[in-house]
This record gives sequence, C-alpha cells and structure tokens, in this order.
Amino acid sequence: MMRCPFTLAFALAAASVAAGFAAPAVAQSAVQPGASWTVDVLSAVVGSPEYGTDVVGRVDAWLDLEGAAIGLDKLSSHIDVMAVHGPDFSGRRVGAYQTISSLEADTLPHVYEAWALWKPNPHVSAKAGLIDLNAEFDIQNTGALFVNSAFGIGPDISQSGLNGPSIFPMTAAAAVLRLQHGRKGLALGVFDALAGSSHDPRKVALRLPGTTGALLIAEARVPLGTWMLQAGAWHYTTRFDALDPARPPAISQGVYGLVEGAITRKVSAWLRVGAADPRANQIAAYFGGGAVATVGNWRLGLAGAHASLGSAARRTLYATDHARQAETVIELTAQRPLAPWLLVQPDLQYVVHPGWNPTARNVLVAGLRFSFALPDS
Repeated sequence: MMRCPFTLAFALAAASVAAGFAAPAVAQSAVQPGASWTVDVLSAVVGSPEYGTDVVGRVDAWLDLEGAAIGLDKLSSHIDVMAVHGPDFSGRRVGAYQTISSLEADTLPHVYEAWALWKPNPHVSAKAGLIDLNAEFDIQNTGALFVNSAFGIGPDISQSGLNGPSIFPMTAAAAVLRLQHGRKGLALGVFDALAGSSHDPRKVALRLPGTTGALLIAEARVPLGTWMLQAGAWHYTTRFDALDPARPPAISQGVYGLVEGAITRKVSAWLRVGAADPRANQIAAYFGGGAVATVGNWRLGLAGAHASLGSAARRTLYATDHARQAETVIELTAQRPLAPWLLVQPDLQYVVHPGWNPTARNVLVAGLRFSFALPDS
C-alpha cells in the first residue's frame, strides 16, 4: 500500500531526529541540523505618518536528512520550524503595500516546511509536503540580497489567495515535479489554495493539495548564453470575490518573466515583470529589478520595484478619491560578513506613493539587518 507523500515527509523528518541521536558515526554525517536568526532594525526618518524605530526578526531551526542514512538512497527530507517577532512596521510607519522587511509577518511559531524529495536520477525529482512556493518558483537569486519583500517574490503573485499563496509566513501542502536537462528546466506545482488554517491563518494546517481548491503553477527555465530566462504562469481553480462588488466572482491568475545573469565578473543583475488578473487582484502589473556588485568584502546593491494598480482597484480602493497609479520602492543596500556566522547590512529604502494613497507623503526608511547562522556558512 502506498503511503501519503505528506506522511512520508513527516516520517523522514522524524527519522532524521532519531538518526541525529542514535545513528552511527558514518550515517550521522548525513543528518544536518541548522539554525538562523535574522533581525532588522528599521526607522522611518522622512515622510512617515508615525515616526519611530521598530525591530522585526525571524528565527528558523531545521533538520535535513539524506535518505541514505536510513537506507533510502533516492530520498531526502527537510523540516523547518519558524517563529517571527516584531510589529507591523510597513503598515504603521510607512503605509506601504510592498513590505519594507521580508521578515514582517503576523503569525505564531509553527512548522514552516516539512517535505520529502525523491530524485531517481539527475533529470527528474518530485517533492511533496509543506513547501515554500518561492523556494521552487519565481526565485530572484540576485534579488535575495535585498531587504524589501518584493525582491524575494513578485507582489503580483504574493498578493494572491485568501491568505496569500504558499510562501512566508505560511505554507500549504503541495507537490512539485521538476524536470532538468543541462541548464534547461521545467517545474510543475500544485499547491492547496489556502495557506494555513481556515479558522486562524496564523496556524499551520495539513491538507492534501486541492482540498480548498488548488493553485497551479508552471515555470520554464531556458539559458540565454550566461544568463537565465524564467517564464511562469499561475492559476487558482477556485474563484474569488471581484474587487468591484458589482461584478461576479473572478478568476485569480497571472504570468511572470525573469532574466538574470552576470554583467561582469563582479556585477550581476536581473529584471522581472509580472501581470495578474485585475478583476481579483489589486496589482495588475509589476516591474522590478536591480544590480549587485562585489567590492572587497562588501556586496553593494541597488534595486527598484514598481507595482501598478488595476482599473478595478483604482476605482474602489479609496472610494471617491482616485488612488495613485503605482507604488514604487527604491532600495540601496550593502552587506558584509563580520564573522563566519554573522552578516551586517545597512539599508535605505525610499517609498513613492506608499499604499497608492493619494494623500500619503513619500517615506524614507533607514535600516540595519543582522543575519546570524549556525552552522557556519
């Protein structure tokens, strides 16, 4: 009898814990624990509706197991437990829709990811369990340096769903199939449409994908010389309330494209565009990108994110007042290691038309990120 893939994910994770305590020395090397703590100190210094400084952070502890440790050569597993702390800085002090810190969230400590991966050969892999969609799709590798959440996953996707898609801070049950041939690749995913519990979105829930409807996503990766092109599309099988209350329920779906690569040996860059159905989503179009340069021990980055409202959102968001067409974020950041286990990152962000509010002032935010990691990275 076949076991449920989600049961297998947790079985492997539990086995990894046991292996960590009881496995012989040869097998024990296949069990890899880890932990990280990332903290942002953020200050609204110009234009804020409520000036001040806040501290937000995220703590993760995880365990990885190579299946060979328990006699399953083609299997591996991962479990990650996460907690966040800090207030809603972006909403209270900036009014921004594109979250100033990728660490901000309203959630309780919970299992963030728990999955099993089957890889029978170098060309095929299948993953099932609680999966972060952004670990598989719409990955902006160069953008990972930046603090604003728009440079992790495009807001055209992150806005979707009743509680967001299966991304930080809450994941959903999913299955992902990946096909790889050299640098070319195709990924197909089915995620449960609701991330977290239907009673309390701050709590994790275990359901088979499709129980509350499904989020379907596909992405192709094609090399362009030394650069890489990613093109993807996503679609919810359920309908959502239209932004215009006079309209019938609407489909939530979209497309995105990303090109990324090296300009010189020490400079990389990326550009990303995305579009979402404006009947069910506020953001109809998104454009972002930037560049990162290595200078000595520093990594220096400059990026921009431009999120445009759809026509239905502009008509309804601020009632009789017309909302701004777009919210734009410009971020300047720099990162360097202070120790093998510590990175420090001063950061500046300038938000133009925060929250598309026609009466809001532009806001300048100064921040300082500390990233601690064990084992040493």
